[in-house]
Amino acid sequence: MRKYFFFLAFILVACVNNGDDGSTDTGGGLPAATHVPEITGFALSPDTATYMDGDGTIVVTAEVSVRDTGLDIQTLWVRMPDGTTVELGVSLATETGTFTKDIPMPTNQIGALSVEFWLKDAAGGSSDPVTVPFHVVADVQVNDWTNRVSGLPYALNDVVWDGSFFIAVGNGGLVLTSADGIDWAERESATDANLNAVAACGPDIMAVGDGYVVLLSTEHGDTWVTKVSASGSYSNVLAIACNSTQVVIGGFSYGLAAPFINISEDRGDTWHYVGTWHPAKVAAPADLIYSNGLFITVTTRVDPGLNEPWIVLSPDGWSWNSIPVLDWPVDFYTIIHDGNRFIIAGENSTVLASFDGFNWTELQTPGADVIYLSAAWNGSKLVLAGGSDSPSEPPLGIASIDSGVTWEVFNIDGNYESRGMTFGNGHFVSVGQSAPLSGEGAIYTAE
Repeated sequence: MRKYFFFLAFILVACVNNGDDGSTDTGGGLPAATHVPEITGFALSPDTATYMDGDGTIVVTAEVSVRDTGLDIQTLWVRMPDGTTVELGVSLATETGTFTKDIPMPTNQIGALSVEFWLKDAAGGSSDPVTVPFHVVADVQVNDWTNRVSGLPYALNDVVWDGSFFIAVGNGGLVLTSADGIDWAERESATDANLNAVAACGPDIMAVGDGYVVLLSTEHGDTWVTKVSASGSYSNVLAIACNSTQVVIGGFSYGLAAPFINISEDRGDTWHYVGTWHPAKVAAPADLIYSNGLFITVTTRVDPGLNEPWIVLSPDGWSWNSIPVLDWPVDFYTIIHDGNRFIIAGENSTVLASFDGFNWTELQTPGADVIYLSAAWNGSKLVLAGGSDSPSEPPLGIASIDSGVTWEVFNIDGNYESRGMTFGNGHFVSVGQSAPLSGEGAIYTAE
């Protein structure tokens, strides 16, 4: 045993006295600690730009908050949307701090572009990368609309862009699809029920309608299968939204005189009733959205005795909370998330906004006799359109690029009523009917 301790002591003394590695000794025989830099906060300003053809660029400012106990940050590395990398020098005299760098960003490709940032120090250590979206949007002039389809036998009620195709649905089971928003083809939907809403659920498209109809397409709306149909039940599905695992539908049962919310977690094979809301038997869901971790539906009054409008929301699709948003009667018909806030709109030109879905603020809008039925957002511009409360007034649309502080007023075409709207492939696409009560469907795009 003594020989063992003597031999161990000899090894330790030899290691300590090794002059080649003495610079890394910390006094306890352990290697010196490394200090990898850390990105603690990041922001791009602006984070959205308007599309410019050719070699268009815009200079954006990256504001980076960091922590580095080694005080030896040297460079900020940027991987641009095209895969190239840019190296920028950085110097920071304190353990925590913030610096800014100007970066030329390409604007010749429409869409959400990914930009990756990371730090390197003098010892070669790298921070974890941070990926930031940068949006390039088309400069769409919403006062210039072009009629693409008219004279359809039925009105259209909703439209969605699934990333590759537009899919529009309407009364009488009417379905049309388009790759560019300009040329449209009618598709067989396997139903003659009125289709009220459509949603893109990952690779699937789902449409819902009267008679508790739920349809599924796995081919961008080209072909459809019926998941549920209860014709004659007097239960109409009016709205649909989905996330990665759930599909939620909302409707109204005229037989029971009550609204309903149902949920499916197997893409429509089985459905579960998850309840209604207070006040029961007086409000029907008009539109549904899933965004920012919330399902939210806006409601319209079925019973004229309902004096205050409600939104109903859920963080999981199963439990729902009812929240009054005004203390006077207004029907709301559409809801959208603009990347920052939820926006709801309805009759009497009423528009409300909320950051969290619980607290709502009314936005000032031009006009007084508009019923907003549709909404769309292209990354920088919010567009609302619909019909008119007054037979003598044409339906007006409004658009804003400053969160509703100021509005641009437009008319799509005469007495055309916009019932659904989306943005994709560089176009705002509106679907609806040629005039109130005309029953003839039409499609317009803004270039």
